[in-house]
Amino acid sequence: MHPRVEQLPAPAPDYHRFLQVLRREIPDRVPMVELAVHPEVVRVLLGEPDSIPGNRRQDLRTMAERNVRAHYRLGYDVVKVSAVIPWAVHRLAGHDASALSLGSEARQWTDEKRGPISNWEDFEAFDWPGPQDIDWEPVETAARHLPSGMALVGFSGGILEFSMDLVGMEALMIATLSNPQFVSAVIDHVGRVVCGVFETYCQMDSVCALWLGDDLGHKHGLLVSPAFLNESIVPWYKRLAKIAHDHGRPFLMHTCGMTESMMPVLIEEVGIDAKHSFEDSIQPVESFMDMWGDRVAVLGGVDVHLLSVGSPAAIRARTLEILEYAAPRGGYACGSGNSIPNYVSAENYLTLIETIAEFNGQG
Repeated sequence: MHPRVEQLPAPAPDYHRFLQVLRREIPDRVPMVELAVHPEVVRVLLGEPDSIPGNRRQDLRTMAERNVRAHYRLGYDVVKVSAVIPWAVHRLAGHDASALSLGSEARQWTDEKRGPISNWEDFEAFDWPGPQDIDWEPVETAARHLPSGMALVGFSGGILEFSMDLVGMEALMIATLSNPQFVSAVIDHVGRVVCGVFETYCQMDSVCALWLGDDLGHKHGLLVSPAFLNESIVPWYKRLAKIAHDHGRPFLMHTCGMTESMMPVLIEEVGIDAKHSFEDSIQPVESFMDMWGDRVAVLGGVDVHLLSVGSPAAIRARTLEILEYAAPRGGYACGSGNSIPNYVSAENYLTLIETIAEFNGQG
């Protein structure tokens, strides 16, 4: 295990702290939350050997168990988990130059121009995943290894993102005008799959909240028009929120980009309980809290660019700045503005963790 991890305060998880945040209350200390911590960062923190490509199911179990163990030792009360939805989408790939890359892996991203479903013929021939096709191995493994006091947050990718993966971002944008019925059919199929995943999460006692990730914006605005979102995407958000709330689970929303124009709809009509993803160059977390913090919980906010290239002193100063601003208001859990990729060093990530512990009087 990394020496700095060994020096962290002894874990004392209580997922009720996180639920207090989602109710916009002030818990006994500020809890932490992350959308994701890259497996290679986890490996370094735990001092585990390099991952060796092998049996896929064993790899899923290993990563899930490590993820729970790392979150527990770092002082988290909850850990996000994801069922695997087997969308057959084409990925582009390039060399991963990150310091923690094992060298044999490529960095992948979605083809923005086109996906596997370009027309009605593709739509009919596509192998749409059913409930029996969802792989719950990572979630079930995490639940088996969950320490007392911790809980899982069940995550799924979002309606717009998955639809763009299947059609292609550019192609879907064009089709919203040239073939709206086709776009609606794709979105409806995606929405039903995600609703099924949420329903299953709600049958798991270890899952205390549901989290949807759907990037709606870029740096300067929305990816698609508010009218399209309100007509085609928001109704599915309402269904997902209802599933969560009907089963006594809060509904968290992760969305990147400049999404300020959608916040009234997400809060008032959808009923999200928390908003995640913040970037200082778009809207610092303090600004968001000023605007919406009395109506929705706020998660994360320490800019990923700072965590990637900043000095430990700069990371510590910015983290304390956010904590001192947000913690007294309640409804706040600390973490990165997005996630911990493998181009954030374990040392910089640990600076974030140590600073939060220090603020909480644990350091």
